[in-house]
Amino acid sequence: MRRIFLVSVFILLLVSASFSLTAIAENGKTVILNSNGTWKYDTTSLWRVVRSYTGSSSKNTDPFTISGSSWRIKVTSKASMFSISLYNASTGRIEDVVISMNSSGTDETYIYKKGTFYLSFNAIGSYEIVVEEMTK
Repeated sequence: MRRIFLVSVFILLLVSASFSLTAIAENGKTVILNSNGTWKYDTTSLWRVVRSYTGSSSKNTDPFTISGSSWRIKVTSKASMFSISLYNASTGRIEDVVISMNSSGTDETYIYKKGTFYLSFNAIGSYEIVVEEMTK
């Protein structure tokens, strides 16, 4: 019985030592946190988080810069009405209405232009938004 217990503990230690966690750094890159206290950037990730937002009312975001040629906006919404408009941060002019939803659900859109932008959310209900830029 003691032998089974020791083998079980040994297997658990081996398994737990091999686990690692991931986190998003302030620069939007994914970081792998190892159980021994070391870390490294995840170089396999195709997308980098630029911004994320949560809320339940209409608002404008802070400006953010996209330097690559491809990026996306991912939405999870419990709102009965939700839309996102894309604005050029330099001119304040609207570029496009990039997402429009009339019921709760998920959606995403891909955008193919560089620049500094901000988003305007119009919502009746709660939402979660992630803006990601392609890294490769």
